[in-house]
Amino acid sequence: MKLKLHISLFLLLFLCSLPFNLLSSKKIKVYKTDSDIILDGVLDEPFWFNCELVDDFFQQFPDDSVKSKLLTEVRIAYSDQRIFLSGKMYDSVPEKYLINSLKRDFGGPENESVTFTFDTYNDQKNAFNFGITPYNVQREVLISEGGTSTWGGGGRSSSGPSWFNSTWNTRWESFVKKYDDYWIVELSIPFKSLRYRKDSRVWGFNVWRNNVVTNERSNWTSIPKGYNMYNLSYAGKIEFDTDLPFSGKNIILIPYVSGSGFDDKIGLEDKKFKPEFGLDLKVGLTSSLNLDITVNPDFSQVEVDEQRTNLTRFELMYPEKREFFIENSDLFSDVGDYRNRPFFSRRIGITYDSIQSQYIQNPIIFGAKLSGKIGENYRVGILNMQTQKLSKINQTGINYGMAVVERRIFANSRISSFLINKQPLNNEDFASQPFNRVAGVEVKLLSKNTNFSSDIFYNKSFDNNKTKNTYSWGGNAVYTNSKIRITNYFSKVAENYNPEVGFIRRKNIFFYSPSVRYLFYPEKGKVNNHGPEIDYEFYNHPVYGDTDRKLELQYSISLNNSSRFSFDLEKSYTFLLEEFDPTRTGVEYLPSETGYNYSRFSFDFTSNRQKPFYFRLNSKVGGFFNGDIYTYGLSLNYRFVPHVNLDFSYSNNKIKLPYASSDLASYSTKVEVSFNTKLFLTTFFQYNSQIDNINLNTRLQWNFKPLSDIYLVYTDNYFAKGSELFNLKNRSLALKFNYWINI
Repeated sequence: MKLKLHISLFLLLFLCSLPFNLLSSKKIKVYKTDSDIILDGVLDEPFWFNCELVDDFFQQFPDDSVKSKLLTEVRIAYSDQRIFLSGKMYDSVPEKYLINSLKRDFGGPENESVTFTFDTYNDQKNAFNFGITPYNVQREVLISEGGTSTWGGGGRSSSGPSWFNSTWNTRWESFVKKYDDYWIVELSIPFKSLRYRKDSRVWGFNVWRNNVVTNERSNWTSIPKGYNMYNLSYAGKIEFDTDLPFSGKNIILIPYVSGSGFDDKIGLEDKKFKPEFGLDLKVGLTSSLNLDITVNPDFSQVEVDEQRTNLTRFELMYPEKREFFIENSDLFSDVGDYRNRPFFSRRIGITYDSIQSQYIQNPIIFGAKLSGKIGENYRVGILNMQTQKLSKINQTGINYGMAVVERRIFANSRISSFLINKQPLNNEDFASQPFNRVAGVEVKLLSKNTNFSSDIFYNKSFDNNKTKNTYSWGGNAVYTNSKIRITNYFSKVAENYNPEVGFIRRKNIFFYSPSVRYLFYPEKGKVNNHGPEIDYEFYNHPVYGDTDRKLELQYSISLNNSSRFSFDLEKSYTFLLEEFDPTRTGVEYLPSETGYNYSRFSFDFTSNRQKPFYFRLNSKVGGFFNGDIYTYGLSLNYRFVPHVNLDFSYSNNKIKLPYASSDLASYSTKVEVSFNTKLFLTTFFQYNSQIDNINLNTRLQWNFKPLSDIYLVYTDNYFAKGSELFNLKNRSLALKFNYWINI
């Protein structure tokens, strides 16, 4: 019966998606020049006068399908080696440009910016995005999943959600000059910095402009409200007037020298300060296939994770921030669904120490990754990583591998298959050890207008013991437009399914979750949209029946100034299969095989993020297992444009159980100082009472050449409770120098 329901909903959504909207027909021709560009913010090069103009922009916010109020003019040309772009952004209040900082890879709609998107394969799947602010702050981004996903999955990480990855780096040049009523940007992007098919003259292309003061967001092509502004299916086209040049083998060397010391006050992990050497190598084998090699990688400069209070029965997922895993990361990580990831790259370089009952770092010796496009319809990815032997826990080195092949079907859909392998490897005689493997196949369907999407997958794990019931399958069917969104997610995880390099919260469970949202758009007033949403989900166990049920009723209100309210009523049921401490602090364990019904009410308000000062306030009140919970949170942000960005957040969870109570608090302050576009200081202070930890992390970065940096990172961890408050747990100091060399 449940399967029939899924199929019926799937067909219904598919039929709803058939009347495709008319997508953009905008197209311009791009002409080759023998001249070079002088990056000075003055459009006096002769080839600019021969360019077809990219203008006639459309608003997407606060309204859509209407002409932009602010004029934007973009021109494109190219030479044997580079693409040239210029943008002229007219503005009524140019003295009030707002950005977060002068640091590369800015993020968020609170930054004044213009971005250029190149769908170089013209397949509405992957794209390169280059952004610039009026202060000449650069950002380069890899867009995957067709730019159709929402912004929910990325949290507050610097790298953003998985489909919009700003951790990727490549070399390009830009210059910005401000005038009285407009600002001009000039860009020079080497063909070597892109991936494309040499035999194709047509690329997908779009321009997105964000004006903070007037709160207008616009695109070259018309993209409806509720759709992602980077949606590749709504992009226009550019056509080059001659065949594209062969860029040659793009070879990049990134050697590094680092030194670090670690003082452990509670264990035996002291490490004296000593130099380390390593190398990253990037080779463009073709214009669309890339080889990445890393030897003795060091990730000491990567920003620390944001500590979170965990009130669930499961581990938390943190985003990947290590650059080696970023390019073409969707090939490897975008399999399964968000509850069931057979591959999670953050498992690599971490192992479990059963002696101390904690996860520890397992240094990587080397890694290699081959990824990119072969022909018009195929993408491939091969990844292999080898970690060190850890004698102190009697563990040999571990080898991680993954191979994936993806084929494009229909207009912008795809089918893929993969194999993942984790296997200890004796570093002395390379003797084979017990293994863990996962194989799978997946189909991702996307209608031409992107209103309908569906994923279907089947995975199976393997090991030496030839265990049975090691499969997982699932999928979804989603229909969405500016007003309505209907989703259906379902999956089945067998009791012995075991993806050791993946991320999975539950086993031996069937999951199903439908939801419906509808938005109203008033023609006048301060409200941009408002409407209800209903979400339902349940998990069913073959023996115990439903272990979790949740019905959620939400009403949201979004204003034209970008402020947002939401009100939420949630009714839940939880059946514990194992004993569980709801506070995760050892205060009170609830017995296994017991069930709990409870209800909660919550609200959330976010002020206008396009102001120098903005804040967020949220609260949740109601039942929690066999007790009550009172949660509130506050975050504040203030910008002294463009040099200082202050971020403060506080959350508190008061949990009252029949026999015990807990007051779990977390606090963080982040201060980012941009002395100029080359020198940055970031200090991150975090307090979390649940994990009894106070963290202080300070990072000084000097970008002495493009993509070449010197980092100095200082980290302290202290106890956060009782008589040991502020007693030192451990301390580290790391110095790293890396140098980007184009050959």
